[in-house]
Order: sequence, then C-alpha cells, then structure tokens
Amino acid sequence: MRWVSTLTAFLAVLPAMLPIAKAEDAAVEELKNHLERNAPRQWQLHVRWRDRALLASFMPPYQEAFELWYQPESLLQRMRELCPAPGTRIWDILTEDQDVLLEPTVGGKTTLEMRVSCRKQLLPH
Repeated sequence: MRWVSTLTAFLAVLPAMLPIAKAEDAAVEELKNHLERNAPRQWQLHVRWRDRALLASFMPPYQEAFELWYQPESLLQRMRELCPAPGTRIWDILTEDQDVLLEPTVGGKTTLEMRVSCRKQLLPH
C-alpha cells in the first residue's frame, strides 16, 4: 500500500516538473546550437547540466588542443569568444542564478582553472 502513496505523490508533482524539464532541454538545445554555429567545425562539443549551470565541454583535435593547452591565455580567450552575448535567447531561458560554463578538454582531461563562466565574463553584475 505504501507504493500507492508514493505513486500518488509522484503523479501529483509530475505536472509541475514538466515545464522545468522542458526549459532545461530548451536551454541545452539553444546553447548547443549557438556553439555549433560559432565554434570551429572540427571541435567536438558536449552540453549538459551541472550544478545549476549549462556546462559545455570542447574537444579540439588532439594536436590543436595540445598546442592551446600550453598557451592558456589563447585558450581562455577562445573560450570567452564562444560565450553567448548578452541579450541572446539563452539568457532569457536561464534564471539569474544559472550560468553557462565553457571548458576545454584535452585527452579526456580538464581543469577548473580553464573553465570560463560566461555570466561573469559578459553580463553586468
């Protein structure tokens, strides 16, 4: 009988969860489309939610990634240039406490120091 109560509670909450899930999916698609239009074609990318932020990981071809990894200022500038501009649709979808984070991945590895917060870079505080 306990499972019936659990199921009833879940079904009661489900309608409230659907718009949130749709907004999260829309945000992922919007960011993915933006990055596919603006990132170099040969770069692979993966967009997902992580801790109230959309996290986009970039995987340049190995040689280019290796070279950029040892030129951190160039790499960080490339990441900053990929941030969606203020006023673009992605910022309308996200709430004020959500962010877009961009990070390069080289050989399956990344570091937090190379992660760029687009909100901190582009939007007024």
